This record gives sequence, C-alpha cells and structure tokens, in this order.
Amino acid sequence: MLAIEVEFLLGRAVATRVDERVEAEWPPHPQRLFSALVASHADLDLGAAGEHALQWLEALPAPQICADPVPSHRQVHSHWVPVNDEPVKADKGKTDPRHPLERRNRQERFFPAVVPADPVVIFQWPDADGAEAHRAALGEIVGHLTYLGHSSSPVRAQLRDTLAAPTWLPDDDGDLTLRVPGPGRLARLQQIHELRRADESAQPPLGRMQAYIASRPADDNVFGRDAFVLAFDSGPRVSLDSTLPLMQHLRDAVMSRLQEPAPPSLSGHETDGSVTKAPHLAFAPLAFVGTPHADGSIKGAALILPRDIHPAERRRLRLAIDSPWMLQLGPLGAIRLRLIDTTDDELKALRFRRYTRPSAVWASVTPVVLDRHPKKNGPDAETIVADSCERIGLPRPVDVRTGAVSAVGSAPRTRDFHGQASQTRDRLRRHVWLRFAEPVRGPVLIGAGRFTGLGLCLPLTDRHD
Repeated sequence: MLAIEVEFLLGRAVATRVDERVEAEWPPHPQRLFSALVASHADLDLGAAGEHALQWLEALPAPQICADPVPSHRQVHSHWVPVNDEPVKADKGKTDPRHPLERRNRQERFFPAVVPADPVVIFQWPDADGAEAHRAALGEIVGHLTYLGHSSSPVRAQLRDTLAAPTWLPDDDGDLTLRVPGPGRLARLQQIHELRRADESAQPPLGRMQAYIASRPADDNVFGRDAFVLAFDSGPRVSLDSTLPLMQHLRDAVMSRLQEPAPPSLSGHETDGSVTKAPHLAFAPLAFVGTPHADGSIKGAALILPRDIHPAERRRLRLAIDSPWMLQLGPLGAIRLRLIDTTDDELKALRFRRYTRPSAVWASVTPVVLDRHPKKNGPDAETIVADSCERIGLPRPVDVRTGAVSAVGSAPRTRDFHGQASQTRDRLRRHVWLRFAEPVRGPVLIGAGRFTGLGLCLPLTDRHD
C-alpha cells in the first residue's frame, strides 16, 4: 500500500478550480498533488531514483481520497494584483513621472479557499505493487513538499504506514470528476517547463479525468434511486408554485390509466380504502432550478417507486405510462407526457440522478409540510424536520435550518406555493437546509406532502449551489 498525508498548516486550502476561477477546488485533485511532487523533486535534484519513483506513481490507478466532505467555503473577493515588472518603454523621449510601482499594470485575481473541519487530506492506494522499492525516494520528495495549490497554502506532508477510511472512491458512475495523473505525465510536465523558458504562457494540458463517488453513503431510504421520468413535451408552462395541484392531477391520471384497482405500493391505499402505512409511489416535479439562469418552470415529473417494490407492480406502472399521452388541466389546456428511458440527451432538469447522488448537504426545492405543529414547550420546527428524515430511513441530520426562502436558486418562496390536500391542510410549510454527518443518498422526500411533490430536496454539490 501507499498513503500520502497532507496537512494544511493554516487550516485552509487555497486552490482555484480550472473551470471556474472564483470557485475553490475541493478535494485537492490527485493531479495537483502529483504536480507539486514533481516540483519538489526538481528542487531536491534526486536524480534517477526520484524520477523512477514518480514514473511509478503516475502509472498507479486513481487513488482513494480521505478529506472533509463538506468544508466551509470562504467568501471570495477580487484583488487587483500588480503583474511582474515590465521594461519601461520610451515614447518620443517622454518620461513617466509616476513612481515605478505605479507604472505596473494590475490584473484582477481571485483566491478562493475552503476551510475543512479537519485540515488533513490523505491520498491512498491500497494496492500499490512495488511501493517498497520507491518508498525511500518518495518519502524524501513528499517530506519536502511546502505547499499544495496556491503558495498561501503551506502544508506538511509525509508517508503513512496505515490506510484511513476513504471519503471518495474512484468509480466511473460517480458524479465528482477529478484530474488524475497518468503514464507520461512527468515527461509532459518536464516538456512544458522547458517551453516556458521561451514562452511563459505555455500551460500543461488538463490530462486524464476520473469520476469519484462518495464511499459511505447511507442507503436506507425507503424510496428507490431510480424513477420513471415523464417529460413535458408541450402544453402550458407551469411553475413550481403549482406543484401540489399539478402532481395531484398527474396522480389521478396515472391511477385511472392503471384501470384495475392499483396495489397499495402504487395507490397509497389499502383494499378497504384506508391510507397505507407502507412506502408507496410518490410524484415529484422536475424543474429548472439550481443554475444562474433557471426560471423555476417544471419540465417534467418523476414517478418515484418505493425501494422494495415487486417487479410485477413496477412493470404494470410502466405499461400504463409507456406511450405518449395527454394530461388534461381543464381551462389551462393539456400537457403532452412522454416517458424517457435515458435522460443523458434530455434537459438537465429531467435528470433524476441530480436528486439521488450522495451528499451531506441538502436543501428543499419545494417546501416541507411539517408533520406536526411546533409548540412552545414541545418540539420546534427543526426537530420535526429531523424526525421526518428518520421517518423515511435517513440518519438524523446534525444541522437543520428552516425558513421561507429556499437555498436552491429559482425555487419559489413558501408563501407562493398554492393548493391543498388532506395531508397538507392547515399544516405549516417551511423550506429546509439539512446537513448530515456523512453523505446520504437521495431521493430525499420528507414531510406530510412528500407523495405529491412537496418536501423534495436537492443535494448541494454543484458549483452553483
């Protein structure tokens, strides 16, 4: 095995994302670590032993990473920084009376940073054949590492003798994409270094990309991670504030298309008409939210099945909605619905996996309907929301915040949502922000209105969240 431990000595990590200059990179990409090790090797001038060690390291698979899954992000401010000294150019014998420091041009710079709860990051390879042959050279290179990211992020680094519990694992189905080294990376960096002697604008290519997934997401949610997604191909434009009446109309239409009495897992009712206590089919809006230009319009709906539904009942639901059909909305007209098997080529708003990826932080897109009324001497709203999380099989969140405004961009305020149902009548509605001790998988649907579109939460992992 091989494990490299890096501690940010000032408790913060200053590094810029390559695709967004005002966003901090976290966790540190393995390729950033490798570049720093190459710089350390060049300073030490270890010769062939160090070079062979780095060539061996670049050929290893992508490492596991242990780091704070949800660090605090420092507010970013712009700084106007003088560029390097430039030769003074004479213009028709005129001189510049300004102080030499004032003659230097300035450019806008950003120094985004994160503040993790634990400043230690570990990169580890459980299977690293040949590690012992290079451990001495690598130990010296790693021990002389001075900073990772910006030079204002001094670090202490060393090789570890033991593995740690990983936070992220390489996985081609993961949602987090990191830059990793690959065979030939050392030679490429050395070539770029020589090119920069003549042209300082030369930059190394981004290199290889690797998807990562959270290693220990809780998976006890009563709702399944897949869903039948219906795209709204035509019809009136509907906003999220109409979630409840729209999902009620959709539910009634789906139940009628099932023809024979639907089982409790689909209808939510027992044969005697009483409400079932078991998990059952939920209807959730898929809206254009969470990006700078989002408008909060509903682009489709997800029919979310309980995790343990019988395959025959799943097939029955699919047959009922397989062909394109029209959802009648009375005076508003009708919406044409189309079942989509894959959402990769569809709008981002229709990608249900946005709502299922592991995350430790979640925020409501539609307000949560509280199961109980908060009382002066009883549980407050935050406690009731935490109880709702446990009710669907999630761990209890370590931090709950409630309010009238969503943390997800373009989601309407609680007072803008209209419509009533027997489960939601005369109950308080609150937008929520949830933080769990460890990443949990979605979908996160909580509260009394969770089966008709309310209480739908989105993981806050995108750069715009």
